Amino acid sequence: MKQNSEGVKYIVLTGPTASGKTSLIVKIARKFPIEVVSCDSRQIYKFMDIGTAKPGRDILNSIKHHLIDIKTPDETYSAFQFYTDAKGLLKKIVEKGKVPIISGGTILYILSLQRGLFRLPDIPEGIRVEIRDKIETLGPEKMHEDLMKVDPERAEKIDPRDRQRIARSLEIFYATGIPHSEWLRKPHVPPIPLKIFSIRVETEILRKRIEERVEDMFKKGWVEEVENLVNMGYNEKSPGFSSVGYREVLEVVRGRLNIDTAMDMIKKKTWQYSRRQRNFIKSLKGVEYIIDEIAIERELERWLEKR
Repeated sequence: MKQNSEGVKYIVLTGPTASGKTSLIVKIARKFPIEVVSCDSRQIYKFMDIGTAKPGRDILNSIKHHLIDIKTPDETYSAFQFYTDAKGLLKKIVEKGKVPIISGGTILYILSLQRGLFRLPDIPEGIRVEIRDKIETLGPEKMHEDLMKVDPERAEKIDPRDRQRIARSLEIFYATGIPHSEWLRKPHVPPIPLKIFSIRVETEILRKRIEERVEDMFKKGWVEEVENLVNMGYNEKSPGFSSVGYREVLEVVRGRLNIDTAMDMIKKKTWQYSRRQRNFIKSLKGVEYIIDEIAIERELERWLEKR
């Protein structure tokens, strides 16, 4: 693509949950012809708006966003799929004369662009269902022990409570007989040049924002949203329910938790998630920390000059 040969990198805006990415995008869109490529692994799901903190309908109507509402809650979506979709979208946005901004807090997706990725094998549905059922029945810690036996190198890099990654690694091994760690050493698709900005927010301010956001989600009807999902046939086995908070709200719907207890649990989990995000952001090469839109606007101006 021409802009890469001229040294202009694709712009990424990231930061922990509740750091203010959406409000910053709104400010930028007032001055520049941008389109957003979302890199949020939760906002891909239809019918899950409140608990995933999707931009409001007014924002989505005024600023073009891609890769939001592209899957139902029972579908999966991999980093490789994101890489492929994002690469095609970036090209199309530029061809329209717009400036793409990749925005979101799923750092694995950003890493897939920055480092490049390998193509994983297709997994037969029977194996996928069997592994997922075992995780629900036996628990992630027991399945992590099984992973340690067949692929200790990969198991050491996965939290024993991380259902999705444990399942994925076991699926790959049982579908191919080759450990996931060995697949990771296979040739990669090429990296995409990025200019990465991350919003910096003081710790206590971020904690307060998270608490206020969780409370606001309940006021907006998070319980009713989950009731609707249950009525549609989705439950804790659906990949979408791995999103922070949805299992707790599901327990409220089932009458096993009261709202105050669920709210406290979700605040704690969201805070823990934001800490992991901040640690992962540190692993991004060349990330520039910002407190406002000025640095990004300079990069956008450079983009337009080079286009």
